[in-house]
Amino acid sequence: MPELKKEQLSYIVFTDFDGTITRTDIGDAMFKTFGNGEKCAEAFRDSLEGKIPAQESWRRSCGTVESLSPSIFASFVAPQKIDPGFRSFAEYCAARSIPVNILSDGFDVYIDQILRREELNHLQFNSNQLVFEPDGKISPRFPYTDAECIECANCKRNHLLTKSGDDQVIVYIGNGHSDQCPVRYADIVFAKTTLLLYCERENITYHRFETFHDVLAKFRTIVEEERPRKRRTAELARKEVFMQG
Repeated sequence: MPELKKEQLSYIVFTDFDGTITRTDIGDAMFKTFGNGEKCAEAFRDSLEGKIPAQESWRRSCGTVESLSPSIFASFVAPQKIDPGFRSFAEYCAARSIPVNILSDGFDVYIDQILRREELNHLQFNSNQLVFEPDGKISPRFPYTDAECIECANCKRNHLLTKSGDDQVIVYIGNGHSDQCPVRYADIVFAKTTLLLYCERENITYHRFETFHDVLAKFRTIVEEERPRKRRTAELARKEVFMQG
């Protein structure tokens, strides 16, 4: 395949949800509110240390919730705020036909509710699923796991690779542990909090941000004043995955 000229390249955006689009980590807040925060924190630590798969961490956390109805949960989600600059960023991308994909290791029920409330439900998202059982229990479902990886229940890397093409410059925006894997395959990275520290440790070029106002300001400059280009190490990492099948 002939190498694409830079003028032929376009952009595609992938962004985390909890703590990135939203001001707080809603999944974490959910278990602190309705479950046992200490046990959930222990399950999360075990997952980070590789003692248990991420799916098992979510199962244990869900198991600490004794009873939760959809209506009570909806009331909990209702006041949760999104980043004040995200709408402007999404509108900027839409005006330039730049796809924005939301990738979350959290749950569909609150992501869908918030996107609908904000009239942003045209944005595509992939996440884990949460089921409210008749007895009041909640059960997680994991439609997007990767059999070879136990770190995340929803494999963001796979979404990033399958949804993008050779003619696209991949932009990734995130803040936490589940974003560490996909940034290795992204051409442009926006990072804050623990993801920023990870990028510094792994020598991954990134742009620091606090809100999506920061992301939009920098991204507008990239789109309008710079020529689109790929990050060589990320491009090689993507090719290596595809060669492995």
